[in-house]
Amino acid sequence: MQPVVFDQADPTERGRAHGELWREPIGALADIRLALAVRRSRFGSTEHVQQAAGAHLPVLERHLPGLHAELLGIAEGANMSPEDIVVLNHYTDLRDVPPSAVGLPSSEAEQADADPGGCTSIYFTGVEGPVLGQTWDMHASAEPFVRMMSVAPKGTTQQSLCFTLTGCLGMAGLGQDAVAVTINNLSSTDGGVGVVWPAVVRAMLDAPSATDARERLYALPLSSGHYYTIADGRDFFGVESSGQRKVLTQVGPRAAHLHTNHCFDPVLRQHEAVPRGSTSFARLNMATTLYAQHRPSTLDELWTLLGSHEGAMQGQLCTHQDEVHGDDSFSRTCGRLAIRLRTGEVRAARGCSKNDAGIDLKMGRYNAPPALPPGKMSRFATVKG
Repeated sequence: MQPVVFDQADPTERGRAHGELWREPIGALADIRLALAVRRSRFGSTEHVQQAAGAHLPVLERHLPGLHAELLGIAEGANMSPEDIVVLNHYTDLRDVPPSAVGLPSSEAEQADADPGGCTSIYFTGVEGPVLGQTWDMHASAEPFVRMMSVAPKGTTQQSLCFTLTGCLGMAGLGQDAVAVTINNLSSTDGGVGVVWPAVVRAMLDAPSATDARERLYALPLSSGHYYTIADGRDFFGVESSGQRKVLTQVGPRAAHLHTNHCFDPVLRQHEAVPRGSTSFARLNMATTLYAQHRPSTLDELWTLLGSHEGAMQGQLCTHQDEVHGDDSFSRTCGRLAIRLRTGEVRAARGCSKNDAGIDLKMGRYNAPPALPPGKMSRFATVKG
């Protein structure tokens, strides 16, 4: 999990280097995700999924042209189509896009095997200042493709340290100005064509502050739902979104903020489709219980919490739904990420906490935030809903 550095100044060249380096695994992951997108969406064929993916390219180019160029570079370097790379990046959102949004008929097939798993994110301020992290839970077949990468273009002061997959622009991480972003997937009923969501993450990581990152998020059209944790050591924003709506549901750098894969906001609840048998509520209950019992105050303690196997299988934070269902298309914890904002230190691991203790990394270009003024350490936030 040592990060690969992509320092090309030109975004197309940077993407091309990414695609060339990981060409074989990108091809393998793209095939897996294309098949899953057909299986778990209302598109009736691979051709229809790719057509829907292609509709996202001009939106990305219009709003984030540099990241559009990088994505095209990845496709070129991997000898794949841009549409295939969109599917690889945007799979979780494509599942929620109605075919009618791109002028296609809806498949009559019932999507009965929706994945009930998902990620758990935790933020608090402790004796080391603000820390945040998440489990990264996705189809178990994705685990071999988990990577860390550092994007640090030559001739700039920019750097982002990203938890990612081969072929992906970035899924979570930390930027040079102490902006950290983590993500929880939310399934929406009002999906549409929008900006490929890993590009949204990268755009936020390059922002000069959490406030600016939040405004960048608000300005971009989305395809489907996510919960975005945005923090910079001075501010904290937890934003829930659907395909068409964005709501600030958690705020405050001193409060403890925990989230899984269902909405807190009552309006957004009307536009979400939590999968049948979802583990989201059980994991939130377990995370809340463990936080209250152990009162973590350091990155090490957060790391232990994120790797917990306490409780029944449905509520375990380090999840193994693939074993429950006997199917590697169901979720397992494919990685963990934790960030200490005061120092720019990042801990990352691939796979289950029993198998990977993680690696400690530190940002090379880092503008550390000022310490929060003296005050109480985290207590639970009051959320809407």
